[in-house]
Amino acid sequence: MKVIWLQLILYLATNRILKRLKGSFLIEVTSARRGGIWLSVARNHGGKVVACSFSDRSRREAERSVRRALPAKFGRPANVRRADPSFRVLHAFLEGNGKVANPRTLDLSNVSTFRKNVYKLLCKIPRGRVTTYGAIAQRLGGKRYSRAVGTAVAKNPFPLIVPCHRVVPASGRVGNYGMGGREPSTGTYMKRRLLELEGVKFQNRKVSEKSMWAPPN
Repeated sequence: MKVIWLQLILYLATNRILKRLKGSFLIEVTSARRGGIWLSVARNHGGKVVACSFSDRSRREAERSVRRALPAKFGRPANVRRADPSFRVLHAFLEGNGKVANPRTLDLSNVSTFRKNVYKLLCKIPRGRVTTYGAIAQRLGGKRYSRAVGTAVAKNPFPLIVPCHRVVPASGRVGNYGMGGREPSTGTYMKRRLLELEGVKFQNRKVSEKSMWAPPN
Protein backbone atom coordinates (compact mmCIF):
# COMPACT_ATOMS: atom_id res chain seq x y z
CA MET A 1 0.00 0.00 0.00
CA LYS A 2 2.85 2.37 0.86
CA VAL A 3 4.41 1.73 -2.55
CA ILE A 4 1.15 2.62 -4.29
CA TRP A 5 0.86 5.85 -2.32
CA LEU A 6 4.46 6.76 -3.09
CA GLN A 7 3.88 6.08 -6.80
CA LEU A 8 0.75 8.25 -6.74
CA ILE A 9 2.56 11.11 -5.01
CA LEU A 10 5.48 10.84 -7.45
CA TYR A 11 3.06 10.84 -10.41
CA LEU A 12 1.21 13.92 -9.20
CA ALA A 13 4.44 15.78 -8.46
CA THR A 14 5.91 14.90 -11.86
CA ASN A 15 2.71 15.87 -13.66
CA ARG A 16 2.68 19.23 -11.87
CA ILE A 17 6.28 19.93 -12.86
CA LEU A 18 5.60 19.00 -16.47
CA LYS A 19 2.60 21.31 -16.60
CA ARG A 20 4.73 24.16 -15.30
CA LEU A 21 7.43 23.47 -17.85
CA LYS A 22 4.87 23.23 -20.62
CA GLY A 23 3.38 26.54 -19.55
CA SER A 24 6.81 28.13 -19.46
CA PHE A 25 7.86 27.03 -22.93
CA LEU A 26 4.54 26.72 -24.72
CA ILE A 27 5.04 30.16 -26.22
CA GLU A 28 8.12 31.38 -28.07
CA VAL A 29 8.60 35.08 -28.81
CA THR A 30 10.76 36.23 -31.70
CA SER A 31 11.58 39.80 -32.69
CA ALA A 32 13.27 41.64 -35.53
CA ARG A 33 13.70 45.15 -36.86
CA ARG A 34 12.40 45.99 -40.33
CA GLY A 35 12.38 49.47 -41.86
CA GLY A 36 13.02 51.12 -38.50
CA ILE A 37 10.11 49.31 -36.82
CA TRP A 38 10.47 46.53 -34.26
CA LEU A 39 8.24 43.50 -34.95
CA SER A 40 7.47 40.78 -32.42
CA VAL A 41 5.62 37.48 -32.83
CA ALA A 42 4.56 34.83 -30.29
CA ARG A 43 3.92 31.26 -31.44
CA ASN A 44 2.58 28.22 -29.61
CA HIS A 45 4.20 24.79 -29.55
CA GLY A 46 2.32 23.90 -32.75
CA GLY A 47 3.75 26.88 -34.64
CA LYS A 48 0.57 28.97 -34.77
CA VAL A 49 0.71 32.71 -34.08
CA VAL A 50 -0.83 33.52 -30.68
CA ALA A 51 -0.09 37.24 -30.76
CA CYS A 52 2.01 39.81 -32.58
CA SER A 53 2.86 43.47 -32.19
CA PHE A 54 5.13 46.23 -33.42
CA SER A 55 6.77 49.34 -32.02
CA ASP A 56 8.47 52.40 -33.44
CA ARG A 57 10.42 52.70 -30.19
CA SER A 58 12.21 49.51 -29.19
CA ARG A 59 12.35 45.72 -29.21
CA ARG A 60 11.45 45.78 -25.54
CA GLU A 61 8.19 47.64 -26.17
CA ALA A 62 7.22 45.35 -29.05
CA GLU A 63 7.82 42.25 -26.95
CA ARG A 64 6.09 43.75 -23.92
CA SER A 65 3.01 44.43 -26.03
CA VAL A 66 2.98 40.82 -27.25
CA ARG A 67 3.31 39.45 -23.72
CA ARG A 68 0.38 41.53 -22.55
CA ALA A 69 -1.78 39.98 -25.27
CA LEU A 70 -0.98 36.42 -24.17
CA PRO A 71 -3.37 34.46 -21.93
CA ALA A 72 -1.97 34.01 -18.41
CA LYS A 73 -2.26 30.22 -18.64
CA PHE A 74 0.67 30.09 -21.05
CA GLY A 75 3.10 31.15 -18.37
CA ARG A 76 6.29 33.02 -19.14
CA PRO A 77 7.16 32.79 -22.85
CA ALA A 78 10.67 31.91 -23.93
CA ASN A 79 12.57 34.41 -26.09
CA VAL A 80 14.31 33.01 -29.14
CA ARG A 81 16.41 34.69 -31.80
CA ARG A 82 15.57 33.31 -35.20
CA ALA A 83 13.83 34.42 -38.38
CA ASP A 84 10.06 34.15 -38.45
CA PRO A 85 7.97 34.05 -41.65
CA SER A 86 5.42 36.40 -40.08
CA PHE A 87 7.96 39.24 -40.11
CA ARG A 88 7.58 39.33 -43.89
CA VAL A 89 3.78 39.59 -43.56
CA LEU A 90 3.98 42.34 -40.92
CA HIS A 91 6.57 44.33 -42.83
CA ALA A 92 4.48 44.11 -46.01
CA PHE A 93 1.60 45.79 -44.15
CA LEU A 94 3.93 48.53 -42.97
CA GLU A 95 4.75 49.20 -46.62
CA GLY A 96 1.09 49.15 -47.70
CA ASN A 97 1.29 45.78 -49.44
CA GLY A 98 0.00 43.47 -46.73
CA LYS A 99 -2.05 40.38 -47.48
CA VAL A 100 -4.28 38.98 -44.76
CA ALA A 101 -2.82 35.81 -43.26
CA ASN A 102 -4.52 32.44 -43.53
CA PRO A 103 -6.69 32.06 -40.37
CA ARG A 104 -5.36 28.52 -40.00
CA THR A 105 -1.96 29.99 -39.10
CA LEU A 106 -3.48 31.85 -36.12
CA ASP A 107 -4.24 30.39 -32.69
CA LEU A 108 -7.78 31.60 -31.95
CA SER A 109 -8.45 29.14 -29.14
CA ASN A 110 -8.39 31.91 -26.52
CA VAL A 111 -10.62 34.30 -28.49
CA SER A 112 -14.37 34.43 -27.83
CA THR A 113 -16.82 33.52 -30.58
CA PHE A 114 -17.96 37.14 -30.85
CA ARG A 115 -14.41 38.40 -31.33
CA LYS A 116 -13.68 35.68 -33.85
CA ASN A 117 -16.63 36.98 -35.88
CA VAL A 118 -15.32 40.53 -35.59
CA TYR A 119 -11.84 39.51 -36.76
CA LYS A 120 -13.33 37.49 -39.60
CA LEU A 121 -15.04 40.65 -40.86
CA LEU A 122 -11.86 42.71 -40.44
CA CYS A 123 -10.07 40.28 -42.71
CA LYS A 124 -12.68 40.92 -45.42
CA ILE A 125 -12.09 44.68 -45.56
CA PRO A 126 -10.34 45.29 -48.90
CA ARG A 127 -6.98 47.02 -48.98
CA GLY A 128 -7.53 50.70 -49.68
CA ARG A 129 -10.91 50.74 -47.94
CA VAL A 130 -12.16 51.21 -44.38
CA THR A 131 -15.36 50.55 -42.46
CA THR A 132 -16.78 51.77 -39.16
CA TYR A 133 -17.30 50.13 -35.79
CA GLY A 134 -21.02 50.70 -36.19
CA ALA A 135 -21.12 49.00 -39.58
CA ILE A 136 -19.46 45.90 -38.15
CA ALA A 137 -21.80 45.92 -35.16
CA GLN A 138 -24.81 46.20 -37.47
CA ARG A 139 -23.56 43.23 -39.46
CA LEU A 140 -23.18 41.18 -36.26
CA GLY A 141 -26.61 41.91 -34.85
CA GLY A 142 -27.18 45.61 -34.30
CA LYS A 143 -25.63 48.88 -33.22
CA ARG A 144 -25.97 47.86 -29.58
CA TYR A 145 -22.83 45.80 -30.18
CA SER A 146 -20.76 48.84 -31.17
CA ARG A 147 -19.00 49.05 -27.81
CA ALA A 148 -18.19 45.32 -27.88
CA VAL A 149 -16.83 45.68 -31.41
CA GLY A 150 -14.67 48.59 -30.26
CA THR A 151 -13.28 46.47 -27.42
CA ALA A 152 -12.58 43.55 -29.76
CA VAL A 153 -10.74 45.82 -32.19
CA ALA A 154 -8.74 47.49 -29.41
CA LYS A 155 -7.72 44.10 -28.00
CA ASN A 156 -6.89 42.52 -31.34
CA PRO A 157 -3.93 40.22 -30.62
CA PHE A 158 -2.93 40.16 -34.29
CA PRO A 159 -2.47 43.81 -35.38
CA LEU A 160 -1.64 44.22 -39.08
CA ILE A 161 -2.24 40.50 -39.74
CA VAL A 162 -5.89 41.05 -38.77
CA PRO A 163 -6.16 44.63 -40.12
CA CYS A 164 -7.87 46.50 -37.27
CA HIS A 165 -6.35 49.71 -38.65
CA ARG A 166 -9.04 49.58 -41.36
CA VAL A 167 -11.78 50.42 -38.85
CA VAL A 168 -12.60 54.05 -38.09
CA PRO A 169 -15.21 55.94 -36.01
CA ALA A 170 -18.54 56.98 -37.55
CA SER A 171 -17.14 60.51 -37.89
CA GLY A 172 -14.79 59.30 -40.60
CA ARG A 173 -11.74 60.50 -38.71
CA VAL A 174 -8.81 58.16 -38.21
CA GLY A 175 -9.34 57.59 -34.50
CA ASN A 176 -6.95 56.09 -31.97
CA TYR A 177 -4.44 53.35 -32.67
CA GLY A 178 -2.34 51.49 -30.13
CA MET A 179 1.07 49.89 -30.62
CA GLY A 180 3.98 48.86 -28.46
CA GLY A 181 5.10 51.62 -26.10
CA ARG A 182 2.44 54.13 -27.11
CA GLU A 183 -0.96 55.09 -25.80
CA PRO A 184 -3.75 54.71 -28.40
CA SER A 185 -4.16 58.49 -28.59
CA THR A 186 -0.55 58.87 -29.80
CA GLY A 187 -0.68 56.20 -32.50
CA THR A 188 -3.02 58.05 -34.85
CA TYR A 189 -0.16 59.06 -37.13
CA MET A 190 0.74 55.40 -37.74
CA LYS A 191 -2.85 54.43 -38.50
CA ARG A 192 -3.20 57.20 -41.06
CA ARG A 193 0.16 56.30 -42.55
CA LEU A 194 -0.90 52.65 -42.96
CA LEU A 195 -4.20 53.64 -44.56
CA GLU A 196 -2.62 56.10 -46.97
CA LEU A 197 -0.01 53.55 -48.04
CA GLU A 198 -2.85 51.13 -48.76
CA GLY A 199 -4.58 53.71 -50.95
CA VAL A 200 -7.25 55.15 -48.64
CA LYS A 201 -8.16 58.68 -49.68
CA PHE A 202 -8.72 61.53 -47.26
CA GLN A 203 -10.54 64.84 -47.45
CA ASN A 204 -9.01 67.08 -44.85
CA ARG A 205 -8.92 64.89 -41.75
CA LYS A 206 -11.68 62.50 -42.75
CA VAL A 207 -11.74 59.39 -44.88
CA SER A 208 -13.26 60.04 -48.30
CA GLU A 209 -16.68 58.50 -48.93
CA LYS A 210 -15.13 56.65 -51.88
CA SER A 211 -12.86 54.78 -49.48
CA MET A 212 -15.66 53.60 -47.18
CA TRP A 213 -16.73 49.95 -47.31
CA ALA A 214 -19.83 48.23 -45.94
CA PRO A 215 -19.64 44.61 -44.69
CA PRO A 216 -21.75 42.32 -46.89
CA ASN A 217 -24.84 40.67 -45.42
